[in-house]
Amino acid sequence: MGWYIWATLGVLAIVFEVASPSFFAGFVGIGFLGSAIASYLLEDSLTLQIIIALVGMFVGVFVFKRQKLGEIPASRIGQSDEFIGVKGKVVKQLSEDEMGSVKLHTAVLGNSQWPAVSQNDENLEVGTIIEIVAIAGSHLIVKKL
Repeated sequence: MGWYIWATLGVLAIVFEVASPSFFAGFVGIGFLGSAIASYLLEDSLTLQIIIALVGMFVGVFVFKRQKLGEIPASRIGQSDEFIGVKGKVVKQLSEDEMGSVKLHTAVLGNSQWPAVSQNDENLEVGTIIEIVAIAGSHLIVKKL
């Protein structure tokens, strides 16, 4: 295969890598560029070119994974459990039969007052200090502190 074909494939793979955060296409591109160099220097060596491309890809992937370069710590932003542990107080009594309301010290999703139920269906009087244990749809599940 002509060196220019390998070079074109390598450049396309690297461009694809820049356009998408896959962290894999770049190694494919490096392997292809290595094959382009081998093809340019050694005529009629298709087997060697393929071996160089594969070795370039595998070495890149193993080095990349070993160094854990692509692992980004998980963020809780935007997830409902991000707000578990936020404290507040009861402003409308929470009872077993009726949903109450709580006012939080820190606004959750842009609102500091939320409908709520207690975790164990216990009655919580107005002024009781609470903590969020879960978000269930449009209301909070809280526990008494």
